[in-house]
Amino acid sequence: MTESWTRLRAAALDSLATLTDLLGDPATDDRRLVSGYLETKMLLAAAFEALAGEKYTDPTVLDSAKTVVESAMRSLYPDLPVKYLRVRGFGTVHARLLAYLARRVMSDVSAGELRMLTGDAVHTERRTRELRDLGFQLDARHTSGSDVYVLRSNEPDPVAGAATLVAKNIREDRSISKTEALAILRAARLS
Repeated sequence: MTESWTRLRAAALDSLATLTDLLGDPATDDRRLVSGYLETKMLLAAAFEALAGEKYTDPTVLDSAKTVVESAMRSLYPDLPVKYLRVRGFGTVHARLLAYLARRVMSDVSAGELRMLTGDAVHTERRTRELRDLGFQLDARHTSGSDVYVLRSNEPDPVAGAATLVAKNIREDRSISKTEALAILRAARLS
């Protein structure tokens, strides 16, 4: 393990010990207790994000999916401008989430587990659902008071991913009007 994980783990343990002392002292005022909780939560999130960064940094699954989908974009939509035939917007957080899910294909993965990978980031679940745009079959459901995700396969559906992302690229093109975007979408049979 790296120095970052080791250092952050030690800091989180110290903070947890302090919080335990605060919780055990009936004289601790509410503000100090809340402050101790928030500090511990922040340090734990940072420590587990560092751990996740070490264990799930392999971008291979995401890079492979992007390559396959871009190839499908070019073959399925050869008449469209190249600017629409690129996979955009999938970065380190997506790679980490996908690497984690790919090791757990067909298994329930709680939203809490996924948030742990990103330091409890607010948009973790959205980033997870965005993997569907690449053609990954990712189911989501609510069970036992928690949101759960299930990746059905390590392999994306390149045709679905290509269609979704080409349409998204066209819709997000600010250099054309909405009317022009609709015309391009219709011509590509994407509307």
